[in-house]
Amino acid sequence: MRKKALALLCAVVLGGSLAACGSSGGSNAAANSVSSGSAKSGTKETSGSSETKTGGFKVAYIARNQSDPFAAELVNQFTLQAKEYADTFTLDTFDSQADSEKENSIIEDCITKKYDCIIIQPNDGELQRPYCQKILDAGIFCITTNAAIRDLKGGSWVDGDPYAQGEAIAKLAAENVPKNGVVGILNCMPGNFHTTQRYEAIKAEFIEKRKDCNIIGDFMEEESTEAAAMATMEDWATSYGRIDCMLTTADLLGNGAYEAVKDNSTYDGMQIYSVDCLAKTVLEIKDGVYTAAVYQNPPALAAANLAAANKLLTGEETVVETSVDSLLCTSDNVDQFIQMYIDQGQITEDEAAQHSYTAGSAKSILDEQ
Repeated sequence: MRKKALALLCAVVLGGSLAACGSSGGSNAAANSVSSGSAKSGTKETSGSSETKTGGFKVAYIARNQSDPFAAELVNQFTLQAKEYADTFTLDTFDSQADSEKENSIIEDCITKKYDCIIIQPNDGELQRPYCQKILDAGIFCITTNAAIRDLKGGSWVDGDPYAQGEAIAKLAAENVPKNGVVGILNCMPGNFHTTQRYEAIKAEFIEKRKDCNIIGDFMEEESTEAAAMATMEDWATSYGRIDCMLTTADLLGNGAYEAVKDNSTYDGMQIYSVDCLAKTVLEIKDGVYTAAVYQNPPALAAANLAAANKLLTGEETVVETSVDSLLCTSDNVDQFIQMYIDQGQITEDEAAQHSYTAGSAKSILDEQ
């Protein structure tokens, strides 16, 4: 589904994500238990199990990489919201540390420990796919999210629509970049469904439609880090000089590009677009040094994943497929995003004031959803 701009937009289609916070990612590992002890209901037979549960259910969430700010916030939202399901299940979270082999090892360990539902945020969907199948073969519910594996027979998914996310920033850039503009494009994490889909949207909506522009770089970073993006941007700045626009598939890439040239007046007014819309990015949009970012909505993703787990475990559904809307942040509605982050404790009122925003002067963007 989609919502239209000004205030935002990005229909979302699939899977969400969860975050984990606790275990350092080893294959044994019950990291942080969010709703410990109090789980008790779950007297129904689970659709994914041949055994009738008589005690509390156990849910595992395996995050892709908690050092990524978006993934960390997702874990935080999972942890906070899992308390609402304390009567049905406990939630343990795990960190794969951007290592597919480690993620697969954690999955196998969760199967051995007989979790009732395992939620996976794949590091690489193709590498995690056979291990997700192992979950289902063991009679355990499997949910994939952010990025979801949507064609896993018998599996469930919760996710946003990564193509719509890329489309939103690409269309905006196509409208805003000056004629004959110089443009750099940064993508990341080869094989990741989300970044791949965002890049496809950028190709269709910007590269194919703005033939007048000079694309000086179209580069794939192995990892999504500010350091990697800074290094690439510094090389491009040395080789090409003025760049009018940076189109990127993740905030860390956009932030890195900005950091590389922020003290050089040659790049004043350079437009930057990305997906994630982290607190840092929101403040940069407020300052007028960053153009736009798509918010993947971790609170909604976490809520949808936990609700899906609850439906599966209580027998309300046997398979869940859920889409979650993303939101576009620009200078038009940035105050609402700052208020959202103040409400979440990620931006203080003093920090907001330093960026010319007065706490309470706008409603949180989530209050309109």
